[in-house]
Amino acid sequence: MFWSNEKILKVEMTTPINITMPPVKVIADAPEPADPQDAKTNTDLAFKLLIYGALFLQAALIVTGYSVLVAYYEQFGIDTNELTLGTPTLLLYGYVNIFSDALTAASRLPIIGPALLALVFVGVAAIFIGLITKRLKGGVIIGLSTWIGFSMFLVFLAPAAGVQKGVDMGLEKFGELTNQPAPKALESSHTVLTEKGGRLTGHLILADASNTFLLVDSTVFKIDGNTGRVIRETELRTVEPRAKSKK
Repeated sequence: MFWSNEKILKVEMTTPINITMPPVKVIADAPEPADPQDAKTNTDLAFKLLIYGALFLQAALIVTGYSVLVAYYEQFGIDTNELTLGTPTLLLYGYVNIFSDALTAASRLPIIGPALLALVFVGVAAIFIGLITKRLKGGVIIGLSTWIGFSMFLVFLAPAAGVQKGVDMGLEKFGELTNQPAPKALESSHTVLTEKGGRLTGHLILADASNTFLLVDSTVFKIDGNTGRVIRETELRTVEPRAKSKK
């Protein structure tokens, strides 16, 4: 035959090749590191400053109110040890005295004065912000201190505005009840009945739960609030200041 059935097939065994690929790792976006130049606020310091500031303001108002009342009542021969002065009274007189002095100083400069008074509050706010913050931009400090200072200024004026509103309401009510035009101011006199049936009419200096102090002409009467008994009479007279002797 011209062909042969015997064909040789050679098979070679080779080591298989394994191709492996590492798993693809998804890298999440790492958070950006904090900028060391970012502004920081010390809340603990801010809280402490607010507490200390409130305590200092309260103490200043109480001391001022007490000093004013001591000097005022001494002019009428009244010792403050005879009186019962509560904290609200001292706070009120302290505020009224500071407010009056501030307005008096501001009124000396009709236009600039009130602006300077408001700038005092803005300056206090700027100092406060500067103490509790770090690396805060100057423009931000100015904006915050202006807003906070102006708010403090309004809070400072709010009680005085309420008092003035009450005065206006009282004057209007007086005019309404008496069928008269509302006056700009009123002067009052008081009459006290004594235990012997007498009547003392004068200007009321002070009345508390225990005693009433009434100025009649130039005499201050201390009257017991329960019995109407005259406890003391204090006569007042003017004294000219002594001229300094020349050596």
